[in-house]
Amino acid sequence: MVSVFDENDNRPTFHEKVYQVRLPERERRKKAEPIYRVVAYDQDDGPNSDLSYSIVDGNEDGKFFIDPKTAVVSSRKAFAAGSYDILTIKASDNGRPQKSSTARLHIEWIQRPTPSSVPLVFDEPFYNFTITENDKVAEIVGVVSLQKNPFPVWFDITGARPFHEMFYLLQNTCFKNCSSKGICFHF
Repeated sequence: MVSVFDENDNRPTFHEKVYQVRLPERERRKKAEPIYRVVAYDQDDGPNSDLSYSIVDGNEDGKFFIDPKTAVVSSRKAFAAGSYDILTIKASDNGRPQKSSTARLHIEWIQRPTPSSVPLVFDEPFYNFTITENDKVAEIVGVVSLQKNPFPVWFDITGARPFHEMFYLLQNTCFKNCSSKGICFHF
């Protein structure tokens, strides 16, 4: 009987080197609220591909924290419009020797947009996406699209906390204001 083990020859890779998000200002919260999820992947197999996340720079005042397994960055603190935060996120694998990589998360806090009186019109009456157990992290789950809208559109993923923390909006689509192009949901 021969057992072949994977060598830890790959370091974690983030989908983006720099993530840039614009979020509406927020008040202090009793419970932590998610801000953004940065995701990395590792092409190794087994324990060598198990990742853990940490904030290694930009959090000197302790405003942010990151879930070490899901990579969801959260905070309870208030953020005023016009403020800007830059965090360096590190993904480390579980191999020996351990390998890691970093990405930057730029968060621009903007004035909360005024709700539009124009109703949103989606291209489909409902969307149903299927995720299989073999789908990789950060694969596109589906695209939700709207009819053209002259106003900026903001999206939230709602539902039970563990549910909505599993998904995130494609950063490139929402770089400026989540306009009416189409939103890719990732798992």
